[in-house]
Amino acid sequence: MARSDRVVSGYDFLDRHAEVIERLVPGIRAVAFFDARGRPLRGHGPVPLTQVRLQVRSVLKSTAIGSGRRPVGAMLPVTDSERAVAFLLYAGSGTRGPNRTAYPVAGVCLIVFHVTAGGECPPVETLQAQLEPALACVGDHLARYAAENRGCAADEGVRDLEWLYEVTSPVPHRGAAQPRSDHGERLAKLVGATVAHLECALCALVVPERHLRIIHTAEAASGAEDALRRLAPPVLSWIQNKNRPLVVNKTTTWNRGAAARGAPLAVRLLAVPVNGHGSLPAGALLLLRPEDAPEFTRRHLSLLQHLGRHVASLLETDFDALTGLHTRSSAQLHVACWEQATPPPPGAHSVIFLGIDRLGIVNDTLGFDAGDALIVRVAQLLAPPHLPPDAVAARISSDKFAIALPRVDADAAADTARALQQAAAQLSPASAAGEEPVSLSCGIACFTGAQEFPSALALAQLACRSAKDHGRGGVEIYQDDDDSMIRRKSDSIAVIRLREALQNDRFTLVAQRIMPLQGRGDPEGFELLLRSPNEDHAPADLLSAAHRSQLAPALDMWVVEHALAGAAPHRSALLAANVSLSINITGPSLTDATFLERIERLIRRSRIAPALITFEITETIAVLNLAKAINFVRELRAMGCRFALDDFGTGTNSLKNLTNLPVDHIKIDGSFVTGILSNPQSIALVRAIVSLTRDLGIGTVAEYAENARIIERLRELGVQYAQGYGVEKPRAFKEVLNELSARESQKNAVLGREV
Repeated sequence: MARSDRVVSGYDFLDRHAEVIERLVPGIRAVAFFDARGRPLRGHGPVPLTQVRLQVRSVLKSTAIGSGRRPVGAMLPVTDSERAVAFLLYAGSGTRGPNRTAYPVAGVCLIVFHVTAGGECPPVETLQAQLEPALACVGDHLARYAAENRGCAADEGVRDLEWLYEVTSPVPHRGAAQPRSDHGERLAKLVGATVAHLECALCALVVPERHLRIIHTAEAASGAEDALRRLAPPVLSWIQNKNRPLVVNKTTTWNRGAAARGAPLAVRLLAVPVNGHGSLPAGALLLLRPEDAPEFTRRHLSLLQHLGRHVASLLETDFDALTGLHTRSSAQLHVACWEQATPPPPGAHSVIFLGIDRLGIVNDTLGFDAGDALIVRVAQLLAPPHLPPDAVAARISSDKFAIALPRVDADAAADTARALQQAAAQLSPASAAGEEPVSLSCGIACFTGAQEFPSALALAQLACRSAKDHGRGGVEIYQDDDDSMIRRKSDSIAVIRLREALQNDRFTLVAQRIMPLQGRGDPEGFELLLRSPNEDHAPADLLSAAHRSQLAPALDMWVVEHALAGAAPHRSALLAANVSLSINITGPSLTDATFLERIERLIRRSRIAPALITFEITETIAVLNLAKAINFVRELRAMGCRFALDDFGTGTNSLKNLTNLPVDHIKIDGSFVTGILSNPQSIALVRAIVSLTRDLGIGTVAEYAENARIIERLRELGVQYAQGYGVEKPRAFKEVLNELSARESQKNAVLGREV
């Protein structure tokens, strides 16, 4: 304790007593006061608490001291250059007569002297004569203060609560010393703080299933770790079987049959369970004290149980259950702690996003247990010597890991990643659960501050995907000028906007006219197209992002739902004009078990004639999911709906596909249509398609009819319908519906006048 150090608040009056004692006895180096339980209250000067705390408690337990008329002192050796004398302080010693043994002990006064080579401190008897009036006054004052505050003496409880708040807070205070980083700075900090606050020789956190073992010992606690080594196995076994705390204050409990186990153990023990999944004990939090220290009380048990529950919570939220590595949120918290250091670490940082290649094959061929074993073996590599001591490794998902490296640039991070790849390749086939060597794909990104860590992690993940695309087992550094990175980043942004638009109904529908060409009473139609509220993303970008993020069925359902809901009030106009609505369906929707049922329900609810609804599926997607596509088409055709096969001619075996799929129309791919004015092959292909479909009773629609000349040539070739900018540009679906209704109203008005 430094001069005027406040160990316990409310005892300021002891400062004045310390100053009086220093004046009465020249050469005093420090003065300290302890309560009747040996806890430090106040100190003047550099008091060597670590060396004298246990000795002060021995003085309090001694029956020899305090048996006479005056408070007898005890000489305590501290160091080669320091000596201390302890005096008992009696309650009421200054006012209740000479027989001080009748009054309880109020505390201890400790006086420390600096002893030069060959010198000695004053004799105890001389000090007693000089200090007796002052010590009596201190004892009275201390006892009176304790009595006055006993009714509201929540000091100890308040101190415990304040301490619990500090050690369980997620981020250390600025300027605080950073504890060692083995399985987590927070756990190490907690274990070390427990030793100091509960005045123990040792505190240990042992969680075997997490390979977690954190031990902190007091400076003067010799033999504590040896005692823990002998006690840990039986204590853990007892805790795991009983699932309740263990308190042993009598050392004889340990020493029954000590001859069979080795030397006797002179320690007191307190242990509480640290629960894992299902509230079963995964480990224990243990405290050890020497046998001459005070016994463990209900207070110690209550505090340790709170800490045990807090540790269990940290293990669940901060550490991955399988590997013992940090979680993503825990890693982000530790990166934030870098800036809490004084001074903060200079320079840029790096993050490595690491993925295990072909883990799915291991799971499929050898089982998930083998896959988990591989994950654990790779996780064990993410520690020194493969990583710097201050690196933070986290498991992000099944086979994905992240490593934050302070003050490491991208090139150095790449060297670290390659070292990890080499170490992973050395895993034996048995350990790797397969014959092929283990390979890791790594992506790297840099960041300067903790607030940039989440975005850097996302960019490193993009780089990792690029490494997998380029053949797996590689290392990629995120570069803004890399085309694959830009595409993936653009997709990621598009996915975010897709989700927001779906949640907030921010898409719009436009309709593009499908015009009959042959003048034989063929009905016209409109294809419904989705448009994004963000003009930066074209429909193709939206579709690509939707497929990558498994949002395609949700996007298709949005179109179907809003198209039918919007058209329902105009169903009589659609029927009167015999106008059909074409809606596109993507491949993932064909394999969605609930998609077909939901469409049927929406059609019935809209009461639109099913014959006016046409669903379009692309030839390639239909072939990839042929059985499901055939079932999908047949179910909806049974209701009366129609189908069109889009992009016809681009797939393989188009003729065979056409005979397998019961469709009403085929849409000739635009790549053939744009060449029919000058390319003989395009002309021949279109003519062949028209001839084939006419024989099969299937209609034809030509896409990309961009001008009047193309439209006229399509008419000459016998194509039934045309669609493109030469026919009409897409316009708002609501506008088309309102126009149809207006046309019907006008027609009805004319008929009414004629009648």
